[in-house]
Amino acid sequence: MRLTQRPLLRVCLITYAHTTVDFYMTLFPPLLALFKEIYGLTLVEASLLPMVVSLFGNIPQPFMGYIGDRTNRVRLAALGVLACGLCVSAIGTLPTVAVLAGFLVLASLGSSLFHPTAGGLVTTSMPGRSNFAMAIFLTGGPLGMAIAPVTGTQVVSRYGLESLWIVVFPCLAAAAVLFRMYGTGARPESTKASVRINFALLRTSAMRPLWILYAIAVFRSLVHAACVSFISILGHERLWEISKIGWVLSAYLIAATLGRLAGGYLGDRVAPRRLLGWSCAFSTVFYVVFCFTSGPVSLVCFLFAGFIFDLGATTNIVLAQRILPQHASTATGLVMGFAWGISGLMLPVIGLLADVTTMGFALACVSLILLPSAALVAALPGTPDRGGAGALSDRQST
Repeated sequence: MRLTQRPLLRVCLITYAHTTVDFYMTLFPPLLALFKEIYGLTLVEASLLPMVVSLFGNIPQPFMGYIGDRTNRVRLAALGVLACGLCVSAIGTLPTVAVLAGFLVLASLGSSLFHPTAGGLVTTSMPGRSNFAMAIFLTGGPLGMAIAPVTGTQVVSRYGLESLWIVVFPCLAAAAVLFRMYGTGARPESTKASVRINFALLRTSAMRPLWILYAIAVFRSLVHAACVSFISILGHERLWEISKIGWVLSAYLIAATLGRLAGGYLGDRVAPRRLLGWSCAFSTVFYVVFCFTSGPVSLVCFLFAGFIFDLGATTNIVLAQRILPQHASTATGLVMGFAWGISGLMLPVIGLLADVTTMGFALACVSLILLPSAALVAALPGTPDRGGAGALSDRQST
């Protein structure tokens, strides 16, 4: 049976590719302290590397999404997987930090190409169940992110950094699956008749909810990026071995995966704005406790923070897609990619603050921005205006 006639299978295959992409993009962060020592970098200089990843992996996403809305999304997603995997697999053999940065840029551009195009694919694959489809897709990301820290740190600790190339094979399989999907069926992901987006619309009052969602996404992305990017430095401060850093980050990302899946299920059944608001507010408490405590209590709070935080991840994206329903990839790229990129520009500031205090204190300060995020959720409209593009329904029929 053709893949295009089996929407759930189609979503699962795209989710596997998402798992693969985020697997590669999360191999680097737990090794940051190691690269810092190899290249003799200061903390601020080291923080520029995750900034580069965030910048090139996220800022271009709305533009990549716009391209995806006008051409074949499956083919673009496959190319993104391939670029990401090949470049990250080579980082253990690079001679200088400049070359490392260049490979990270290329890998990040592949990730930037994949995410909005694939995000648009999953919601169009299961119309009427967009929250559920997006939840499956988003679950693939944290799953890959959860596997990566343990895999990368174990490979490096057992065989050395130069052996990291052995993780190249998942990207080859994922790209082959997507190219096969492209060859087996035509569907209107070849959006040749796509309507050109009117960017002037983004300046209208009807788009106010979209920009509120974007601001929320920036704040939330900064918290998540800071935790993932600097857990290696925090672990170094707390005298963790590199293998423990990998296990802690993997456990956190598994908790986030469960949170996204639960949030996708709840988002089709409860008021999505309320879910997003409570997610921001309550996760703050656990992040702060994690930063100022140690031992088992600290680690348990870190896991709870990840789970509660990601309850709102699906909702934020789907609400944005409702505002631009004919340009789902563009909307996805704005709140999922462009927001991540802007937040990534702030990572060196966190490194600078950690340089004069501690990484724990810096991460605690960053987590507090989830409180204004919760306040912004209250500014979102809860009752749809008839025919208004900016209106957001608190419930979505399934």
